[in-house]
Amino acid sequence: MAAFRTLDDLPVAGKRVLLRLDLNVPMKDGRVTDDTRISRVLPTVRELADKGARVIVLSHFGRPDGKAVPSMSLRPVAEALSRGLGRPVVFAGNCIGPEAQAAVDGLKAGGVAVLENTRFHAGEEANDQGLARAMAALGDVYVNDAFSCPTAPMCPPRPWPACCPPPPAATWRRSCAIWPRRSTAPSAPWPPWWAAPRFPPSSTCCKTWSARSTA
Repeated sequence: MAAFRTLDDLPVAGKRVLLRLDLNVPMKDGRVTDDTRISRVLPTVRELADKGARVIVLSHFGRPDGKAVPSMSLRPVAEALSRGLGRPVVFAGNCIGPEAQAAVDGLKAGGVAVLENTRFHAGEEANDQGLARAMAALGDVYVNDAFSCPTAPMCPPRPWPACCPPPPAATWRRSCAIWPRRSTAPSAPWPPWWAAPRFPPSSTCCKTWSARSTA
């Protein structure tokens, strides 16, 4: 497998790191009921913070259709992330604009902030470039540890990778390590399940895996 950059190759001390995560976790009555996705990204957040980065978390949640829906706020998720990290996490009530900028400006090295649900803006799922640029203006570096996002038409990833290819973090590295084993030399027959419309069965990826899964 071709070499790719990781967080080990990225100097982040003192920099504002925009970290895309998938924190679309189950919630009930304003409380996180399953923190599995949060637990999986803790190593990435800790690594960046411990290296002196100012960590700015971006994530979507639910389907608010471009409107601010209180029940889909990331505030409870920020609180759960803070408990998992064992350190304070700042919450900003918007992912762009003055409120987001104030939260970022207030971070010290090693600080962590969670910005409000990116899908409260209609441009998020349309990959609106204006929205992407407004988010990008908040950071110096972009890191992606949301495996579900790069294949979907949402902001980010573009336009950031064009000027600053994001190094894959912990979740991505696990997936990249599994891919060559499963796609070239599976140890035993295994059934592929395609559950996302962005990976149609007719795609080259799916055809390859399907052919080799029962070889």
